[in-house]
This record gives sequence, structure tokens and C-alpha cells, in this order.
Amino acid sequence: MNRQALRPPLRHFVSVSVALRIAAGAVLILVAGAAFYELHTSRRAVIADTERQMARLDMVFAEQTGRAVEAVDLLVLGALETVQAQQPYMDGVGETLRRRIRGVRQLAAIVAVDASGQAIASSDSDRSTTPPATVEALLVRYRANPRAGLLISPPFRVAENKWNALLARPICAADGTLTGMVVGSINLSYFEDFYRAVELNENGAIVLHLRDGTVLARFPHVDKAIGTSFGDLPPFKEVLAHAQAGTLLMESPVDGSIRVTAIRALRAFPLAVMISVEQGRILVDWRREALALVAIALLPGGAVVILLLSLSRRSRQVERLLEQTHAAHGMAEQAKDRLLQQIAEREKAEGALRQAQRIEAIGQLTGGVAHDFNNLLTVVLGNVDILQRRGGGDDGNGVVAARLSAIRSAAERGATLTGHLLAFARRQPLMPKAVDLNATIRGMRDLLDSALGVRVHAHFVLADDLWPAMVDQSQIELVILNLVINARDAMQDGGVVTIETANHRRTETPGTDGPPAGDYVGITVRDTGTGIPPDILARVFEPFFTTKPPGGGSGLGLSQVFGTARQSGGEVRIESEFGRGTAVTVDLPRATIMPLRASGDRRETPLKGTNATILLVDDDDPVRAVTAAMLRELGYNVRDVDSGEAALAALKQDVGTDILLTDLVMSGMNGSQLATAAKAQRPDVSIVFISGYADEIEDTLILGDRLIRKPFRAADLHRAIEAVLVERQEVLSKA
Repeated sequence: MNRQALRPPLRHFVSVSVALRIAAGAVLILVAGAAFYELHTSRRAVIADTERQMARLDMVFAEQTGRAVEAVDLLVLGALETVQAQQPYMDGVGETLRRRIRGVRQLAAIVAVDASGQAIASSDSDRSTTPPATVEALLVRYRANPRAGLLISPPFRVAENKWNALLARPICAADGTLTGMVVGSINLSYFEDFYRAVELNENGAIVLHLRDGTVLARFPHVDKAIGTSFGDLPPFKEVLAHAQAGTLLMESPVDGSIRVTAIRALRAFPLAVMISVEQGRILVDWRREALALVAIALLPGGAVVILLLSLSRRSRQVERLLEQTHAAHGMAEQAKDRLLQQIAEREKAEGALRQAQRIEAIGQLTGGVAHDFNNLLTVVLGNVDILQRRGGGDDGNGVVAARLSAIRSAAERGATLTGHLLAFARRQPLMPKAVDLNATIRGMRDLLDSALGVRVHAHFVLADDLWPAMVDQSQIELVILNLVINARDAMQDGGVVTIETANHRRTETPGTDGPPAGDYVGITVRDTGTGIPPDILARVFEPFFTTKPPGGGSGLGLSQVFGTARQSGGEVRIESEFGRGTAVTVDLPRATIMPLRASGDRRETPLKGTNATILLVDDDDPVRAVTAAMLRELGYNVRDVDSGEAALAALKQDVGTDILLTDLVMSGMNGSQLATAAKAQRPDVSIVFISGYADEIEDTLILGDRLIRKPFRAADLHRAIEAVLVERQEVLSKA
């Protein structure tokens, strides 16, 4: 923007106007500065004089208060000596104590107690002024430190608007052991009556505090203030913490007014006397003088302003034209800025779309590879299973059996890897089951240690008697890994990641979208890293949102955690303090059954299926062949076809088919379409699906349908088919 072109022409009247305005401004500044300086100086002088007066008065009050408390302390010390001299014969000691305190208005009673709190001598027959709870609180402090010396308790109410406090001295044996305590009940009304006799203005206040800020007595009396601690106020934090006495301005916690305050601590006792007056009352005369001074200062200022207005009329029209020009230019600049902002937002949206398309393409590619890989693994595991069941590994020295076992182990690891690929691509439905989260975490220790590296250490706090959780095993492993990696990235300089498990019981639903009340099992991953700022915390679960540098992350980790938790019937909670660390908790529903424990012996007992007829449908010839072989090994009658159309024709010819076992993903008619057509043709046929990958599997499966995941073993086929046969028998028996 060419700002030089927007300047008004330097005509004569404009130069005069500017010069006059500068001169007028200088005069106004000088007049206002002089007035302000005079007002400020006089105000400071009034407040400083008041502070000196308040300090002297506070010193007098502190001296008189100290003498009154000293009299109580001397009587308590005398009672202590009497009790020590008379023990264990205490007859008549109570009467002696009553005579001693007679006429001492500030002392209501003296009581001696043993180390357990039982009274051994008292001037008060009903002990109304020495409540046992307060006595016991003092004894607790003496038990912790018998040499604590003099202690004064917080105030307690003895009657309407009447408060007392206890002054205590310990009784110790020769070896320093606490044997008892003598307390004197101080009548706090005595001090309020004493303070009342001083002629303060109507807004003055005198307060007796403990050194920790607890109010013991106040005049004028404010009942709600007695016993309240004001230890966080400036008189205690800024004065008594560094000196014996001082003065300051502060806001009153009672009425909110600004008060001139003086405070002084008693040298021999843990007490302080504070005296204050409202600042507004002492500044009444100063305000009158200030108004007069301001009125006088306004006269030259007003004259300058009038002169300025009269001389500036000639330039007003030109200034309006200049303002219109500036306004038009500003509107153009705003339009330009809006256009640039829209372009930037569109580019950002296009970038997010491209990122989503890239992720979707990766997901499709990953899902397709995993699908084909699952078919290959099904063939490998199926043939290994058949060979092991037929005893093909028995060569006398176990070499072939060991190699078959190694093939099985490698194929099963490949199946686990495929499951993780499908989970990343979000092409795998959740298959929840009862899971022992402690066992899952222990099994992942090597993986977690490898992910954390050498600068970050893992600390495990696994709850005893942890409930089983209802969740997909592979998904919860991915959730834990995501959270641990995020915690590691938050600690660039190293630290500790804590992984905790715990049982939670919800008695009510926290919100409209929260999980219902019930039992939940929680996993918490806590780090000591940088934390998350509040403005970012609300967005951490958004897909593609990340604070990591380019290439550091896709922004999908926490969104996957959030989606898995919600899809499992639980929730995710995140707590973070910027600069201190972050804790992410995943709550999962409690399973009603116990998880299956993996046996150390992988050999299975011989399986035998019932005499049932199964129609097998799969368009992959090797997979169909090995599946049919496993079914026949189990003892089932099997007929296999390679398409949905051939399966419908077979069902029409063979009315004895009990179960339709079909792959979900097939060319032409897929498994879902085949199941719908088969049910319409043969309602009595039970359906079992086989799948290694499916985009819309959750929409395909209905209540009662069963799914066998590829790769599978003979035991998986046997378990699913037998379960369906049992359900089928129950339905037929009720028909």
C-alpha cells in the first residue's frame, strides 16, 4: 500500500492547525501533570501521616494485649508448678486454681489434664470453657513435640457471640516425656471490650490474630470472621514473614474496602494485633482540595480547547475527504485480506482432503494386501493343521514335528501382523471378548520398551484382582502402543511413562454421550512431558490434528484411540497440565466371563464333529481345498463350490444341507448377497461367514450370524460349527 499517496497536502491552514494542536496538547499535559503531581503528593502525605499514627497506636495495643496475655501465661505457669508439686495428691488444687483466677477478667478457667486428656484439676466444674476436642488437639501437638512450649489454640464458641481460646503449657517428666498439660481458657471478649474503649473513627477496626492469620477477636465484632484464617493476606505474607511490624494498604476481606493497615506481632507470644481504618474516610478533606485544584486547572485547558476548535474549522472539510479516502482504502484492504484468508482456508481444506485421500488409498492397499495374505496364511495353517492331526510330523526324532511347529508359529505371527494392518486401515470389525489387560500389557513389555527407546523408561502399576475387559484384543494392543508412543514424543529430554490399570464403578452416566453406569476397567498412560496447552486440549481427538512437525505423525493416533473406546462401549478421558505432563485414561466395559488362559502346551485334543452336512463356498481354490480337507478331517459331510450362483443351485438340489459356510468377499455374488438369497430359498439353513477382510462387515452381520476370521485352524471351524448346530437343534426342537 502506498501510504505516501494517502497523506493530505501540506497547506498553510493544515500546518497552523497542527502547530496549534501541538501547543495546546503541551499546555494541557503540563497543567494536567502539575495537577496530578500535586494531588498524588498530597495524597501520599495524608496516607503516610495516617500510617505513622496507626503504627504508634498499634504499638500501644500490642503492648497492652501482650501484658494481658502475659498475665494469663503467668497464672498457667503457676498452676503448672502447683500441679507438679501436688502430684499425685490433687485434692484441693481445683479450689486453689479458682481463687487464683478470681478477678482476672481475661481468664475464664484453668484446667490440668494428664497425657491422655483426662482432667486432674480444674477451676471450671463443668469444663464448658475448655472443650475436650480443643484440649485433645493441643495434646496431639505436644505428643509430637513435648518441647513445643507455649501454644494457643484457634478460637471456639462458648456462648452467643462469646468466644474463647486456650493457652497451653506442657507438663514433662525429667526425661522429657509428656505427662500432661495445663491450659488457660482466655476470654476473648475481654480484648474486644478493651479495644472498644479506643476512639477510632466509625470505619476503624482492631483485630487480634494468631501469627498464622486466624482471627481471635475483633472490634467491631463480626461473628463470621472469628476463627477464620487470613494467613494469605499481605500483612502475614509480606510483613510478619520478614519483620516484627509494618504498615500497608490492603483490601479488607470483610467488606472489600481499601484500608490503611498497621500490624505488629507480640514478641513473647504467637499473636499479632492489626489496626485499620478505611482509606476513604481519611481522604475526605483531600478530595475537597483535589476538586478545587482540578477546577482551577481546567480553566486554561478549556481556553486552549476552545481556541483549537475555532481554528480547526477551516480544515474540517478536507479532513473529511481524507477520512473517506482512508475508509475506502481500508475497505479495499479488508476485502483483500478476506480473499487471501478464503484462499488459505481453501488450500488448507484441499490439503486435508488430499491427506484423507492418501490415508484412504493406503487403507485400501493395506486391506487388499491383508486379504490376500490371510488367504495364503489360511492355506499354510490349514495344511500344517492337517499334517499335525494326521501325525505327519512323527519321524521318530521329532525334527519334522518341530519344523511344522515353527511353520505354524511363523504363520500365526503373520496373522497377528495382518490383524494390525487391518486395524490401521480400519477395515477390521471389532471382535470383543474377555481380555485380561494385565496379561496383555505384560505380553507387550518388549514391544513397549523398544518403542520408548533408551531415554524414556516404562513404569507399570498393574492393579491386583483386575476385572476382565470386553474389548477386541488386537485393537487394545494398538491403543496402548499409540498412547505410549505419544507419551514418548512428549518427553524429548527423556522421562518416565507410567502404565496403570484399575477397576472403576460408575453410579451414574456422566453426560448425554457418556457410557452408562456400570463396571469399567481402566488403562491410564501417564507421562512427565511438556503437557498440552488448554487451547489445544479440546482438539486432540480430531482426525488429522497434530502438533508434531511434518513427518512426525498423521494426527490419527488419538482419534483411533477415541474411536476404539467408543466403539467398545467405553470412553477416553485426558488430563494435562502444561509443563507438568499428561494422563490419558481409557475406560472399557467389564466382561461378564473370565478370559481364556493360553496354555503352554499348544497340542490340542482330538476334535470330532457331528454328522452334519456343510456347503462350503469360496472362490479361492487353495483356500477352499484346505478348508474342505479340514472339515472332512473333523468328520463333517462337505460339498464345496466356487461361487454364490453354484451354491444356490446346490442348495436347491440337496435339501439335506445343514450349514452354509461362505466367504464374505467373492467376485460376482458376495457372501452377504448369497446369505440373503439362501435364507429366502432355504430358511432352515444356518449361515456361517468366513472373512479375512471386509469393508462393510458390521453392516453385513446380523444378530445370530457367526464369523470365522482368516487364517483359521480346525479348532476354530469346529467351535463355530458346533455352536451353530447346537443353536439349530434348539430352534428345531421348539418348532
